Amino acid sequence: MITATKMHIPYVRHTLVARTDLLRLLDEGMDAKLTLLFAPSGYGKTTALSEWAKQSGKLVAWVSLSKQDDDWSTFWNMVIVSIQNHVEDFGLTILPLLAEGSSASSTSMETAMNVLLNELNQLPGELVVMVDDYHLATMPAIQNSMSYLLEHLPNHIHLYIASRNDLPFPTARLFAKGEMRRITIEQLRFRPEEVNDFFRETTELKLSTEQLNMLYDQTEGWICGLRLAAISLKRSGNVTESIRQFSGHQQHISDYLLEEVIRDLPEAMRDFLLQTSVLSQMNYALCEAVTGQARGQQQLEQLEQLQLFIIPMDDQRNWYRYHHLLSDFLQSMLARTWPELWVQANARAAQWHEHNGFIVEAAEHYLAGRQYEDVARLIEAHLYELLGGKNTVVARWVMQVPEQYVASRPLVELFYLLVMVGVRQFHNIPDRAERLRVRFEALKDHIDADVWRMTMGDIYYLCGTAAYVKKDLLSTADYFIRGDTFALEQSLFIQGGNNKHYSVEEFEDHLGYINDYHGAAQFFIRMIEYWRDRVNHPYATPMYASYAKVLYEWNRLEEAEDWLNRIMHVDGFAPVSRNRYQLFVAASRIQQAKGNSLGAATLLEQLKLKIDSPDYEIFIRKIEAEQVSLAVRQGDIASAQRWLEQCGMSHSDEATLDQVSEQLVLVRVLAACGQFESALSLAERLYHLLTKEDRLRDRIHILNLQSMTLYGDNQMEPALAKLAEALRLAKPQGFIRSFVDEGSAMAELLSIYVQTYGDKGAGSKDALSYARLVLQAFHVYDAHPRVHIRCFGRLRVETENGSAVKWRTSKTEELMAFLIYHRGEAVSRDQILDRLWGEVEVDRAGAQFNTTTHYLRKALSQIGIDGIVQHVEGGYRIDMSQLYCDLDEWDRLLAAQAQIDDLKLRDYAGEIVQLYGEGFMAGTSYEWAEPTRVRLESEYVATLLRLHEREEKKGQYDAAAELLRQALVHDPLNESIHERLIRVLVMADDRILAIKQYEVLRMLLLTEFGIKPKETVRRLLDIN
Repeated sequence: MITATKMHIPYVRHTLVARTDLLRLLDEGMDAKLTLLFAPSGYGKTTALSEWAKQSGKLVAWVSLSKQDDDWSTFWNMVIVSIQNHVEDFGLTILPLLAEGSSASSTSMETAMNVLLNELNQLPGELVVMVDDYHLATMPAIQNSMSYLLEHLPNHIHLYIASRNDLPFPTARLFAKGEMRRITIEQLRFRPEEVNDFFRETTELKLSTEQLNMLYDQTEGWICGLRLAAISLKRSGNVTESIRQFSGHQQHISDYLLEEVIRDLPEAMRDFLLQTSVLSQMNYALCEAVTGQARGQQQLEQLEQLQLFIIPMDDQRNWYRYHHLLSDFLQSMLARTWPELWVQANARAAQWHEHNGFIVEAAEHYLAGRQYEDVARLIEAHLYELLGGKNTVVARWVMQVPEQYVASRPLVELFYLLVMVGVRQFHNIPDRAERLRVRFEALKDHIDADVWRMTMGDIYYLCGTAAYVKKDLLSTADYFIRGDTFALEQSLFIQGGNNKHYSVEEFEDHLGYINDYHGAAQFFIRMIEYWRDRVNHPYATPMYASYAKVLYEWNRLEEAEDWLNRIMHVDGFAPVSRNRYQLFVAASRIQQAKGNSLGAATLLEQLKLKIDSPDYEIFIRKIEAEQVSLAVRQGDIASAQRWLEQCGMSHSDEATLDQVSEQLVLVRVLAACGQFESALSLAERLYHLLTKEDRLRDRIHILNLQSMTLYGDNQMEPALAKLAEALRLAKPQGFIRSFVDEGSAMAELLSIYVQTYGDKGAGSKDALSYARLVLQAFHVYDAHPRVHIRCFGRLRVETENGSAVKWRTSKTEELMAFLIYHRGEAVSRDQILDRLWGEVEVDRAGAQFNTTTHYLRKALSQIGIDGIVQHVEGGYRIDMSQLYCDLDEWDRLLAAQAQIDDLKLRDYAGEIVQLYGEGFMAGTSYEWAEPTRVRLESEYVATLLRLHEREEKKGQYDAAAELLRQALVHDPLNESIHERLIRVLVMADDRILAIKQYEVLRMLLLTEFGIKPKETVRRLLDIN
């Protein structure tokens, strides 16, 4: 019932002051998507919405928020259920998504919002959704989903929000488009004439115009202040003097007036108010439990009759709440004046809530009353249940509980330390983790063995985490391996690793935290080897990415790519979004470093489509920062300028660890756009932060950006000084790519550095020798000609100057096709022999393979390509760094499909059709290629059908028909496509072609299957 009352429109007494102007403004909200009532407490926001809802005759779904509802799943559950109260069966497709929580593996914020939007679209009439006290919703997931909902909200759905604060998500575009109304203090407060009406109707006082004007000036039309003044003046012996004492800000007025009102109440009623003020909502039984007195319902009704700021929450008057102003005042008075009574009231409230199954409310009251033992008990008993949708709430609780109350409860302390990791309070973790390990190891023979093992597994994981934050990688590996042997899939750490949120970057992008790259490489190899059979282990995947990043930094690009391919192309690989993000970003940087700009961009576009997380907006923001960094490196300053205008960041922002990666990009973009002063200002703050936090990699990055910015601004001496510092830091760890990735300008500056300090004999000899070493790494890939691989149609390999490979034998061509098919992944010799020479005796097959490999290398060498067929670790692979493969272009086109606007639709369709041509490996009969050929053909036909639907909706029937004809070329027996084509031709008023197409279908079905077309097809042309 506690939740149910939040979805009833609060009871409104008969209004004594007609507020026609305000109601008219609320009426105008029906012409907008969003109406915001934005004002401090006491300005009648709830009253205005309630009165309008009751008078308007509209279908209104109401939600009143409390601080316990600050959770993504809870918030949207309440919205759905409130609508469900008026629209039967509404939300049945959404509730299962919400039930799994915002970190569930099967849904994301955008998915759930799209399902909600679909259901809202299907509603036949207008619906108003009202959310009161929206300022209590602070979670970013709620704000992101609300912003997304409003962007796509159908015209017949209207959202009304009442809040003490302005909305924390962007609304400027809504307002500019006329889709938002704002009602502020100016419209909510009483006008002078309304003050006159209010006092005339609510009191028998005969106030002069001067006195009314004085009250108006002192309260500025503040409705609550005027109500308090009316109550106080009724009891005053000297009205003039009392009015004169109303002074100061609203809080001073309310405190003064409330004290006046409370002081004059009977003692029993005053005590009742004080004790029950701790309750966010109440019924008679709860009030009796808290006060220890009977007659709870009579007390509530008496307070309502006295109009003492108590609000019924349902029409039956079973549940009530106090006005926030009164509640805040009473709670402050109770805690300050009678602290023992404060503790007692909260303890009794907690016990009643717990007894009645309201666990969240019980824990809040135990916390308020400082009953920490009970808080810890509740968390332990309900931890897994609460984590389903209340993890942020539980985190807030556990952080308020002193250490001694969780020391004997390992699960609670484990969760507490996980929260510490999440808020980067690393210094508290190691000592507490070690004490917990020792304490719990001693309990081995005193508790259930299975419980001990599972808990011990989590504790070992925690100890591994503690070792990691101390940068002790040897102990980290030892503890992780021990944790893995104990923990089950449902352990806290495994569940935490598998959640879909964006995480603390130090534990995903390891090299942003660990400074010892040589030790890190050994650590990654050890853990990857240990987890080699568990590709989806939540802590294994990011280590593949991080090991690839080490190799990348050392400029060992082929090895880095090979390690990524080992994990990204393995069967059954399904990483959570944050691990996928690390892999794809690493892979994109490798492609860019190898000169494959298109491949680098395609990977980032593909990554966007694969993000499935309640933190979707965070991921997209970071991916877009990576994309613009790539654009700058490719010389695309126009894209950089657009991002700069839309990213929402400024050079004056505080430097924070959460945004280091984006702020580094911001420095790069500002410098690229010629805003050198702004770039250097932010860079300096970042450098101080990264130095303080001891983050080596990003310190080197920011030093390089500073040197490049200063060089671009013709400040040579400071540029060389920054470069020298970067080289000094980089040499012990062997950093190469951090310099090379800055491009030709960095090569120029390094050359100047070597010439300047080498000639003068000045500067560090180590730094000079290292600068020379780094210079050697530039332009390694520029010397090789690019090779174009055509896999659609007959295989064709040619250079940019048009030289094409001539195959010595058909097996030479097939071997090249087979290696290209694996796109850089090493294929074992046995696998090649089995697929290409499966019918040949083993010894002969081996000899033929050796000969064919020789022919292949020779054919490639004849067009200037050497070393592209590589032998690695017992297998063979094609070095894709020098290749432009049309399969990459295919992936890019499919990934870009959703972003193509209607004006470019026909050009896009032309690209798809031209690229696909006759199909994958056309003109060959390779059995190993058949599954891919079938998949690509299915993708091609499905894409054509989607494009046809868009053209048809635009009324472009000729274009739609041509797309269907192209689809039929590859799927001629698909009766559904024939039917679509006939329907489009009928819509285009081309009955002759429609009948001809019908005849084609009829003869096809008769010849192939001996059947007639379906009745639905015949009806299109009125054929019997």
